[in-house]
Amino acid sequence: MAKNSINLLQADLLPKQALVTLPRVVTLWSVVFLFMLSWAFLNQYQVSTLSAKHLELSQAKKKQTKLLAQLQDKVKNNRASSKVIEELALLKSFLKNKNVLLGELTDPTHTSVAGFASAMTELSMMHHKDISLRNVNITYQDLTFSGLARTPEAVPAWLAKFETSKFLSGKSFVNFSLNENEEKLTEFLVSSKASAGSADE
Repeated sequence: MAKNSINLLQADLLPKQALVTLPRVVTLWSVVFLFMLSWAFLNQYQVSTLSAKHLELSQAKKKQTKLLAQLQDKVKNNRASSKVIEELALLKSFLKNKNVLLGELTDPTHTSVAGFASAMTELSMMHHKDISLRNVNITYQDLTFSGLARTPEAVPAWLAKFETSKFLSGKSFVNFSLNENEEKLTEFLVSSKASAGSADE
């Protein structure tokens, strides 16, 4: 069979597909937004659960405090038997444990679920078109962000938005690194926690 056409366009002459395209960026930010929205709902549920537990413990503490006062009055007014003394000691120990647990639930440095949810919400609102976050690590004391940027200048521009944030403003970042990868994109790491290398120095 005769061949009537010849393909002169070689494979190496075809244009290379760009790594960062608008559909990919839109898809990535959509996934990030859905993840943060789901995370916010989950954290809100955890806050509601903790609030209910806190209310339950507060009511139980009031009842036990009242009972403890009654037993102490009985001990003062009557010659306490060994059984009453043991019951009083057991109740004191139980009440002490309840107070510790109640203190943990009411301590703002430990009950920071709502703060974490608001931080993730603020991050989604302060997104930068040239920034793509890959990892977010928020603890009670430290913040760590890592990801990709189209240009190195985009990272400080994105960090400048933190000044308007209620949760992120005033944070001090002691670890900051920028590296260009094989795709000519800037990989960055920003952390309020010193790296292992700087800690040894």
